[in-house]
Amino acid sequence: MKSHIFKNSMKKISPFLILNFFIILFSGCQSGKTIRVDTSQVTEYRDLTVRDLDEMSSKMFPKLMQSALAKTGESQPPLLAIGPMTAQISVEFPEALRINRLKNVITQSGLAQISGTSSKSSLNEYIRFAKSQQNRSESNSPDYVLTQKIFENREYQPRVIFKTYTYILELIDLRQDSPSLGSVVVSETETIVKQVKK
Repeated sequence: MKSHIFKNSMKKISPFLILNFFIILFSGCQSGKTIRVDTSQVTEYRDLTVRDLDEMSSKMFPKLMQSALAKTGESQPPLLAIGPMTAQISVEFPEALRINRLKNVITQSGLAQISGTSSKSSLNEYIRFAKSQQNRSESNSPDYVLTQKIFENREYQPRVIFKTYTYILELIDLRQDSPSLGSVVVSETETIVKQVKK
């Protein structure tokens, strides 16, 4: 009698056990699974970081320089001056630190040479100097000035704040014989969103 009851119970339970076994087995065999982490729990990722800018500029700068509009027609890589940084964000970045990190990106790319011109000069000063060098046989003016712009936009939700950071790299033409001298010839834009719990 007991044996008969046990067999009937096993018939009812076994399909569920087998199903659960295969679900666990299948889940364990999955590869490349994306795990989403609540970044608001990690202080480092609540706001924009220098590492974020490094990653974005490493992608953006090669695209910027490989654009047909950025070609100088010379055998040597173009000479770049690094202009001032415009930052309208709640996070503070020392400009000297950001410029040094950007110099590393430029150097490692091999797509441009860095001018020794001071990055403390304003954009208008770069343009005025380039225009003053027009019609001269020799000039030490850079081909372009590279500028950085960072903007922050906030969207407030009931329990979270979404911070959207927009990072822009622009090349301004400083070539003396160029009809676009003083104008932006090419730009690249990247955005990154951060989520913070209230």
